This record gives sequence, structure tokens and C-alpha cells, in this order.
Amino acid sequence: MTHKWRVAVLGLGHWYSGYGLARALPEYAKAELVAVADLDEAHVNEFASTFGVDAYTSYEALLERKDIDIVHIAPPVCDIPRCVIGAAQAGKHMIMGKPMAMTVAEADAMVAAVEASGVKCVCFQHGYSLRESALARRLKAGEIGDIVVMHNTGRWSIAEDWYHSGQPGWFTDPRCVPGGAFIDEGIYGIELLTALAGSDIVQVEGRVANLVHKELAVEDWGLATYTFANGIIATQEASWTINSPRKTGPSPKANSVRRTEIVGTRGEIVDDGLRMPAFGILAKGAEGWVFERPGGEFPGATPPALLDYLLNCVVQDIQPSLGIRDARKAFGVAMAFYEAARTGSAVAPL
Repeated sequence: MTHKWRVAVLGLGHWYSGYGLARALPEYAKAELVAVADLDEAHVNEFASTFGVDAYTSYEALLERKDIDIVHIAPPVCDIPRCVIGAAQAGKHMIMGKPMAMTVAEADAMVAAVEASGVKCVCFQHGYSLRESALARRLKAGEIGDIVVMHNTGRWSIAEDWYHSGQPGWFTDPRCVPGGAFIDEGIYGIELLTALAGSDIVQVEGRVANLVHKELAVEDWGLATYTFANGIIATQEASWTINSPRKTGPSPKANSVRRTEIVGTRGEIVDDGLRMPAFGILAKGAEGWVFERPGGEFPGATPPALLDYLLNCVVQDIQPSLGIRDARKAFGVAMAFYEAARTGSAVAPL
């Protein structure tokens, strides 16, 4: 009989990722959902009764269970470090939420705990870059010559802190998050741009504002300029400036804009991630643009894509191609962005 891995959701701050995993698992043969923990008793009981799993109002109590193999960590950001370190110490493989921490010091402690434990860890933000692995290979093969400039845009509405609450709640509370729209939405793009460039960011410039939601204690718009070690220049816009049909909306946010433009010495590729056809390609030597709808290798046929990816790494005892150190690198860039925006000067990644 095939081993069935036992999975728990640890935190319902990013409630939509927990619900998405729970909805996918009944048709997934390799794993089953057995428990959930959250500090909000009403939320955890609603989730547990919906999916028929055990409920805990303590992260630590859930982690004490020896029969749980994997945890999907999705609390408010301020609780992610304790959950990751606790899961590592308990020997649980994990999918880690994003952004990973409140401070660089916390992020470093998390990396140390995971690496000392030997557990496998993939991060929620990795899904974007893994999905674009085929594009990265095309660029590396020189389809548009050498990359010189990139632009990444992610404009979204503010997530609700619970389904149809109408409020962003902890997502915009400085006690719970290290920043606003830029790090919440932009952490995906930082990691993607780094993967596509095949090089590390060495200089960060930034600007933040509250353009639409002026009442927020965190920014609703950020614009970064990156210089990579190999000379590539990139810009990134990440915002919560979309508020139609209403100011907050559950994820996935269908009216969002996600776009990456890659300029090469012999052509360009424009990736409209939420539109079809998704790719517009002007290849070197081509007479004009060619449009594609890429199938992609990720998330692939299995609904719980990151879980399936994690399990393959566990079963084969291999390290994920993207892991907690990659998340730490992206986090350091995001935190440098805020320092650059505050000081008005260029900053190296933290």
C-alpha cells in the first residue's frame, strides 16, 4: 500500500492558501489533511468543520503530534518565524509562507534552524519562479540574445484577512508585517527576476507611496530599480492600487495585472501571467512577434503543486532547487528596498 503523507495547516492568516490546499487534497493520492492550528478560535473551528480535521488554537500543540509529516505554514507574518523554527525542531517538512519574517535577524535564525534540522523546506513564493523555469531555460539558451533590461509589474487589490470580511486586517498592520504592498506582492517578482537574470542583485533603489489607500499605515505602491552583478538592470512595481469592483477581494484576485518584460540584445519576451496568450516573443532574426500560450511545467497536473514538489524532494532525499536560502535572499532585497526608499539612496541587499 502506498504511504500517505499526513499534512497540517499551521496558521490561517493567509487563509486562502490553506483553503486552496484543503480543497485540492481529497483528489491527491499521496497525502491527506489531518489538522489545522490558528490562534483565532472561530476561524480554526470553521476551517476544521469544513474539512473534517482536528483543530488546535496553539501552533505548538499541533507540532507535538508525531503523526504529522508536513506543515503548510500560513499565519500572519509575525508568527511565521516561530512556526518555521518550531516545525524544524519538531522534524516536520514544510511549505513556508511569505514574506518569511519581520526582520533580517529572524530570517537568519529560521535558515539556521531549518538547515540544522535536515527537514525539507519550500516556500510559497517559489511557485512563481518554478512555474517560469521553462522561460528561464529559453533565456539561458539565448533566444533573445543577452538580457539587458527587465521589468516586472504586479498590481493587485488588498487581500481580505478572512473570506468576505471586507477588511485587510493584519495585512496592513505594522505589528504583523514588515511592509505593505511591495513586500507582500513583490517578493514573488524579486525571486523571479533573480532567477531569470541568472545573477544576484547587488544594488537596490526604491520609492514608496500611498496612492489609492491613503489611510493605510503601510505603503500601497512601491517601485524598485535593481542592478545585478552581471550588469542587467531591472525595475519592479508592486502595488495594491487595483480596487475594482471593491477595495478588498479574496485571492486569487482575478482583476490583477501581472506582467514581466525581458529585453535582450536580439529580441524581447513579454509574459502576461494572467492573460491569454501569455507569451509574446520577438526572437532574434524573427520578422515579427509570435504569440504562445505556454503549458508550463509547474504547477503541472497535480493540484497541490508545491506539496507535490516538496514530497518529491522528500522521497528522493534531494534539496529543492529553490529553498529557504533563496527566500532569505529575496527577503534581504525587499528589506534593502525599504531602506533605500527611506534614505533616498542606493542600498546593497541586507
